[in-house]
This record gives sequence, C-alpha cells and structure tokens, in this order.
Amino acid sequence: MYYDTKIQKSNNKCKTTWEIIKKLTNNHHSHTEIQELMVGNKHLKDQQDITDAFNDYFSSIIDNINKNKVNNKNNNAKVFTTQYYLEQNYAHPPLSLVIKTFSTKDITSIIKALKTKNSHQFDEISVKLLKVSATYICSPLTHICNKSILSGIFPDCMKFSVVKPIYKKGNKMNPTNYRPISLLISFSKVFEKALYNRITKHWNTNNLLVGNQFSFRKGTATKDAIFKLTNEILKALNNKTLAGSIFCDLEKAFDSVNHDILLSKLSYYGISGKVKSLLKSYLQNRYQRVLITNSLFNSNTVSKWTNMWGAAGLTFRPFAIPIIH
Repeated sequence: MYYDTKIQKSNNKCKTTWEIIKKLTNNHHSHTEIQELMVGNKHLKDQQDITDAFNDYFSSIIDNINKNKVNNKNNNAKVFTTQYYLEQNYAHPPLSLVIKTFSTKDITSIIKALKTKNSHQFDEISVKLLKVSATYICSPLTHICNKSILSGIFPDCMKFSVVKPIYKKGNKMNPTNYRPISLLISFSKVFEKALYNRITKHWNTNNLLVGNQFSFRKGTATKDAIFKLTNEILKALNNKTLAGSIFCDLEKAFDSVNHDILLSKLSYYGISGKVKSLLKSYLQNRYQRVLITNSLFNSNTVSKWTNMWGAAGLTFRPFAIPIIH
C-alpha cells in the first residue's frame, strides 16, 4: 500500500517505479566504488591511473565502434542513403527557422524550472546558486545567449563537461561495463534548454517528426510505444493475421551518430544559416574529463581535459533518432 501510494502521487510514475524496484532488490550500481581496473594486461589500482584509463576509453569508444562498421561509401544505391530518404520526403522543406532573441523572462523561467542541486562542475556554480542569483545574472546571461544565436557560435566556455563512469553489469574491473554520464555546467544547461524550446516549437508547428517517435517528445513516453506495439499485436491476433517485429539494440546509438549526416539533414527541416552554424558549433571542439569519487578516502580524482566531438545532446536527439532508425 505504501509503494502504491508513492507511485500514484509521483509526477514521474515510471521513474518512481524503477527507484522502488532498485531499492527492494538492493540494486544500486551507480554508487559502486571503483577500486581497481583491468586495461589490457595492466592491473590498475592507482586512482589517477584508473581515471585516466576511463578518460582514454570514453574518448576513443566511438572511433572504435566506427572502425567496425561496414564502409558503405562505395555503395551507389541511393535507396540506402539518408540523403535519398530526405529528398523523397522533404522535397519542399518548411520555412527556415529564425530563432528570435531571448528575453530575460525566457531565461529566468528556464532557470526556475531546473532541478535544484548543490552539486557543481569545474566552474563551481551549482544550480542552487544559479537560482539564488537569477535576479542578478539573468540579464548578462540573456545577452550572452542572444550574441551567440546572432553570431552562430556556441560559447567555448560552455563546451566543458565532467564525465562520471556508472557501472552497468558484468565484471567491475572491465571499463566496457561502465557507461559515461556527462555533467554539463549550469549555464550550458540553460542555453541548451532555450535552444531546445525554440526548435521544438518549430518542428511541432511544421509536423516534422514521425508519429511513431515516442522519445524526446512532450506528452509521449516509452509506455506509449509499448501500448502501441501491444495494440497492433492484439489487432493482428483478433484478425487472425500474422504479427511480427524486429528489435534492434544499437551500441552507443546517440554517441555514434554521424555528425555530417546529422548536420546535412537539418536543411530539410528548415534549419540553415546562423541557426545551423550555431548547432554545428555546439558539436565541435568540446572538452571532457573524467571524475571518480572515492567515498572510502573522501577524495575526487580527475583526468586531463580531452578534446572531442560532442554527442547528440538534448537539442539534437529528436533529429538524430531518424538517422539511428
């Protein structure tokens, strides 16, 4: 009865359900301490060596995945290309998106909507501090965001992220059994959310996303996809027809999205000019470093900064999904 009430009162019932399941099964992988690691034939125990090894692994993982992909550059069959699909379905792209400048009210509302947290990244500015000082910083932050959309350049100071390795399953000494969680600086979260809101309005107005896309869309969730699949199967069974499905589990799906394809398809969605330049700038020359917290010694160990292409973040993910499909 207690858990049932907790789920019913929750704003995110799916998340609450999984939290209860993890609690009851004592499944808390995210807090696993990393004391040692095996990289090749090397047995690492020093925290700095472990942190650097994770940074090297997370930085090179996409290159390693791409090396194993089949090279289709010599395949002249247009039917298999993303370009062909876009040409067929978007022969007349919608009007170009022009992102209007943000008001202080826009930025303030985004800051207020962020989850209040005391944790901070290398800039030492937590969301809690951001909210407390919102009255004083919303004006200069709005100015920075507006200068960025007018110039088509994403600020370099917002391209830094701290990565934490989160244990998934399997051998805890194998780095491949950890997934990276990128923690962005607070200012970057605000600007990215502002861009996301404007672009979301554009694709909803022009009906650009397919109806079967349930993720990264307001008002839809995984349960809707499950319901649709179940409903289609039941309809087929009732009509005494065959029902079949194919499930694909793509390795590092969003992280390994081809950025050239991603950027080229934006034009078909009416995103060009300064807006496209801004999104390209957002992806380029990003920096990350790995952070490992050891509660046993009450210490944090960080790696060096690594230059890399960015993953398809919140702003890009709705556009990236058709590429993955």
